[in-house]
Amino acid sequence: MTQFDKQFKVVIPARGGSKGIKRKNIQFLNDLPLIAYPIIAGINTDRVSNVYVSTDDKEIMEISKSFGAEIIPRPPYLAEDNSIDIDVMRHAVNYLKDFGNIVHLRSTTPMVTPEIIENAIKYFLKDNDCTSLRSCHECSETAYKFFKKQGKYLEGLFNNELEGEYYNLPRQKLPKTYQPNGCIDIIKPSWFMHHDSLHGEKMLSFETKYMYEVDTPNDLRILRMIHDQDRK
Repeated sequence: MTQFDKQFKVVIPARGGSKGIKRKNIQFLNDLPLIAYPIIAGINTDRVSNVYVSTDDKEIMEISKSFGAEIIPRPPYLAEDNSIDIDVMRHAVNYLKDFGNIVHLRSTTPMVTPEIIENAIKYFLKDNDCTSLRSCHECSETAYKFFKKQGKYLEGLFNNELEGEYYNLPRQKLPKTYQPNGCIDIIKPSWFMHHDSLHGEKMLSFETKYMYEVDTPNDLRILRMIHDQDRK
């Protein structure tokens, strides 16, 4: 594969002020900080030319550079609790002055591998109509069995779509539903730089095995146990 074929760049958002787990992006999983996993996976993917970490935090910058990433310095106003991905990605595109397709990885889904990234890119390139690609896994329980609260009472999520007590039907009679898992997205600046939508209306489904996401201290404990078990 020539350098010309390396047409994708990885962008990993990693702000310093995470709340669910303090300093989440640099918490250790086995012998590596979480941020190292997507960096290493991206660097070892054939079709990826560069791996960038978008961060406001100096320690995250130094750790990311030590594993081979390049840095996009993120301004503080884009690293707040209510900052959204589309604004972070627009800043990255403007900083890099590059409108090529972006592989969006996250340190909170460290199970990503070069093989997953490569397969996602190949799948993405086969579909000229998609506005993005988004990884997901099948929900263990269909969302058609879920409820929302209306005051103190439960109400089906799809009451305005389906009639009767559809949520009491056997699960085999209900549609499968899929959870986006943060493992990998591929997004198009040609789309999101001109629309108020990061992924657009034609999100290409890239189905993976179940992926553990690190959002809470308990998530991190579970993932550490899984990794420890895999090493034995």
